[in-house]
Amino acid sequence: MKILRSIFTYIIFLLVIFTLTILFPVFLIFKIFKFENYFIKFVFILIRFAIRIGLWFVGIKVIVTKDDDFSFYEGSVVIMANHIASMDLLFLICVFMKPFIIVVKSSLLRIPLVNFLLISMGVIFVNRNSIKSSAIAQKRAIKVIKKGWAIGIFPEGTRNRGGKTRDFKRGSVNLALRTNSPIIPVTLLNTHKFFIKNLILNSGLSIYVHIHSPIDIFSLTNEEKENLHVIVRDRIVKKLEEMKVQYNVDRNLNENK
Repeated sequence: MKILRSIFTYIIFLLVIFTLTILFPVFLIFKIFKFENYFIKFVFILIRFAIRIGLWFVGIKVIVTKDDDFSFYEGSVVIMANHIASMDLLFLICVFMKPFIIVVKSSLLRIPLVNFLLISMGVIFVNRNSIKSSAIAQKRAIKVIKKGWAIGIFPEGTRNRGGKTRDFKRGSVNLALRTNSPIIPVTLLNTHKFFIKNLILNSGLSIYVHIHSPIDIFSLTNEEKENLHVIVRDRIVKKLEEMKVQYNVDRNLNENK
């Protein structure tokens, strides 16, 4: 049964990718006339709908909690989450109602069809081994922020695959500091168990997402700004440990060791 559910879910996503591949010339036309924002919003809504249908059919629950003083963002913010697995982006799209632009590694451009999907979402590609690429990506991200969009970043720079959360890159907070945009930390748990084996989806799995209250850049001292990447990581990791106890998940892995 799990195999059949997995196949059906893959069919849904393949249909979405196929549809967007066909519509890609439309995106280019929209881009020429500077209306690509409308197309990106359409793609975001379509993908979120497909994700929710697929997760529902395969029997994977997404349990979302948030801080008591959290209210969904208006205007420009920087969403920063721990990066466990390749599917993390799907769960952020599933949770956040307002479309956002994600920053991803440029190597994803080599994956057929997926590259069309990502480009249609307005994704910002970056080669972290290239200073020039990083500078261009940040320049693009600043333009996106100034247009009122939100930006999504995985500050670890790579997946930890369910292991200890890696140190956050110091440069990951530069965008928020340069634009004075609030940071919304997000704690993800259990996303590395999305697959059982051989691409079979883990029916009955629960994915946990906690959305923290925004960090206001204007309220920070100079010292806090200097260590902002550490502050964001500490907040995410602290909640991660609490969630492991609360949901009895991966309690043998202590982030503080």
